[in-house]
Amino acid sequence: SYPAYRTGELTGTERIRGLQLPLRGNPRARELAADWRKRDPRPEALVNAALTLFREQPFYYTLTPPLLGGEIVDDFLFRTRPGFCEHYANAFVFLMRAAGVPARVVTGYQGGEMNALGGYMIVRQSDAHAWTEVWLDGYWQRYDPTAAVAPERVDAGMAAALPYVDVFIEGHSLASLEELAKEIAA
Repeated sequence: SYPAYRTGELTGTERIRGLQLPLRGNPRARELAADWRKRDPRPEALVNAALTLFREQPFYYTLTPPLLGGEIVDDFLFRTRPGFCEHYANAFVFLMRAAGVPARVVTGYQGGEMNALGGYMIVRQSDAHAWTEVWLDGYWQRYDPTAAVAPERVDAGMAAALPYVDVFIEGHSLASLEELAKEIAA
């Protein structure tokens, strides 16, 4: 992926898609975005306001967040706060769009492990990740709000972000799965 790439100017349809929000709902998030826009309408300032919110408020990364209510963005931003990358990307994009900045959620994989013997990359479901892109200065520019909350998740992968999570598959720890894999290979 490219941190910034040019696609030309946004067409009217692309701009509408990049700003699209439900007609109603999440009033607190909408109000927060409007307040930021009144203070400083520059898109860069709005991006920084959202990243600062995630960095300075008591958000934390977890794969077992509490359930959210009907106003999922408001619930996440103002009530529950623990979440995983999709929560952070969704809330960030909602805030950007509510502030008038085209944005989108991007999903894919981040990281992986090189298999030196086979010469290929092993990419697991635990490498799945969601981040965002924001239209600034004629480019879709990548911003990862998860990095504001759990930089270790982005820098070193899932295991670093969740050092105390030991159970991955049907009660097997990662260590037991590695041992099982060695036994099968032998």
